[in-house]
Amino acid sequence: MSIKFREAPCGELVLKGGGLQILRKQHRPGVPHKDEPKMAFSAEPLRSLAGRGCWFELRVDAMAGGELCPMGLGFTATDPEMLRGTEEEPAKLPGSAAFLPKSYVGGYLSSVYWDGEKVEVDNIFEKLKPAKTFTVGVLATVLGGLEFFINRRLVLSYAPEDLMKRIDLEQPLWAVLDCAGGLKKVRHGDQP
Repeated sequence: MSIKFREAPCGELVLKGGGLQILRKQHRPGVPHKDEPKMAFSAEPLRSLAGRGCWFELRVDAMAGGELCPMGLGFTATDPEMLRGTEEEPAKLPGSAAFLPKSYVGGYLSSVYWDGEKVEVDNIFEKLKPAKTFTVGVLATVLGGLEFFINRRLVLSYAPEDLMKRIDLEQPLWAVLDCAGGLKKVRHGDQP
């Protein structure tokens, strides 16, 4: 299964290959990095894998070294179509996917954002080797947590203790990728 990313809404990114590849645009001078949206959403809600949960995987082809926060990735239950706005009043995306309502995103510097709440966790990208292509995947588990994988190896598992705050897999979930930090080029990966 390959996921495609939607053209709109989309942050300061270029989509190629019919939405299968994402390139980050150059930073716009005069705009603070924290205010510049750099996120992409899957074109369709992700299907749940029987007995596993919702999964997507991306291959990172280019990433700037020395960045403390290479990217953020996870899921949102907010329909990206609702973030589009209208022709008269286009919606403004937040500077980070962490601030989207009903979103569950990790990969930021030692943290996971769980529906807007910051939770300190281990750094997912701590053991990455510079200038190496790698895959990164995220699974919304059937128990309502998130698991992050690098090269198909589990690097972090997180689920809130409060059962009412867990991800509801009965609702549609879209993949969200935040190209904050050093991520420059990424494409879809394969289903496990």
